[in-house]
Amino acid sequence: MRKNQLIGFVNHNYNGLLSAANTSFGSINKSKEVWWLNIPVHKFNDDVHLLLNVSNYSIWLCLPKGFAKGVPFKIREDKNAVDLEISADKSIQYLKDVKSGGTGFDFKPYVKEKFKFID
Repeated sequence: MRKNQLIGFVNHNYNGLLSAANTSFGSINKSKEVWWLNIPVHKFNDDVHLLLNVSNYSIWLCLPKGFAKGVPFKIREDKNAVDLEISADKSIQYLKDVKSGGTGFDFKPYVKEKFKFID
């Protein structure tokens, strides 16, 4: 599914307040099993929603307003964005920040919902 389709799905089925402005979308990287996201720093002034997509399911995470202030995430200076590499590998470090020099931060407690899609 695409970002706009998932936003519509969440808003319709879960009374979500997702929009293109407050939601970042990631698909699994082709070269390694991670969701790679660059989220502008200013977005963390409000709740940040992440939609992590796989071929037959998606995961919705909600990071609360001010969330990033206490966590030393890597900032990509050229984009002034939080640079996340979240592991999609279920055998090791699943849903953890595994960016080189990353925090190892565990995103599992922020999972709001997992949606399974049947073709």
